Amino acid sequence: MRKALMVITTLVMVLGFATGCRKQTPQESSGKIVVGYIAKNSTDTFHYPINTAAKSILDAYKKEGIISDWHFYDGLTDPVTQVSLMDTALTQGCNFIIFLPAEAAGSAPVLDKAKERNVPVIVVNSTTTNTDALATAYVGSDDVQAGEMMAKFVQSRFPNGGGYGHIQGPIGNSAQLDRGTGMHNILDKDSNWKLLDEQSGEWQGEKAARFAEDWRTKYGAQLNALICDNDDMSSAAQNVMNAAGRKDIVAVGVDGNPGPLSMVKNGELQATIYQDGVGQVTKALDLLKQLIQGQSIPKRTMVDFVLITKDNVDRYQK
Repeated sequence: MRKALMVITTLVMVLGFATGCRKQTPQESSGKIVVGYIAKNSTDTFHYPINTAAKSILDAYKKEGIISDWHFYDGLTDPVTQVSLMDTALTQGCNFIIFLPAEAAGSAPVLDKAKERNVPVIVVNSTTTNTDALATAYVGSDDVQAGEMMAKFVQSRFPNGGGYGHIQGPIGNSAQLDRGTGMHNILDKDSNWKLLDEQSGEWQGEKAARFAEDWRTKYGAQLNALICDNDDMSSAAQNVMNAAGRKDIVAVGVDGNPGPLSMVKNGELQATIYQDGVGQVTKALDLLKQLIQGQSIPKRTMVDFVLITKDNVDRYQK
């Protein structure tokens, strides 16, 4: 009898300890739903409309009482800044995070910090090295697919092959890594194509324009195509070629921003790969709402890229 009583007492103590030490969810501990929106940046032509759409939706959620409040944090396209902003968000009581990473490895500590505090994070647009392991959900597009689409478009314009330059995004960003992978998946297997040069333009049109001018001079008729990791760079590179009378050199990039779409419409740029960033963040915030309401959400949601040419550009111009 005494032995049985000791067992029962031990079980009660263990259960009591487990109950007392259960980690509270953020909303249980604060009683409020406060969302932190950590942007990649607040200025470039791709992320500005994403942030604008997010602001409108989050303001509506606050008005409807779905959330108590939300805070915007500008990551300045800098992983160190984003990690610091995560600390700020936690200090300010944010218990749900929407996160658009600046860099795959450098921005990963944001998710580590969220895990430590039991804060759900929905990652949008690009990934960190620990997104699959630690994020509550990811919403974006397959950047490998985008790289393959650019390469296949270039192949279609030059059936006999040629030489190309690759203007990369910021080294270490997941889009830079994956779009390059997709491009190499296609063109490295095609013996008719030769990579002439590959440099990082860091998403900046000015840098892309300098590379385009240098390569035009250096490679001359050997250069047939410029594959760029975003549209700010592809449109700037194409403008350099058009101004030099080299409209035969085809530049293509990713995003489908208003400027490049207008160039496609006017015949100044042959194509862009449209990325629905607003659609990505809208879906992410819909998942956030479901999560807050206690519903289960998918771990990964993908939004397809679309090749835009003069034939279909009217459907994508706002």
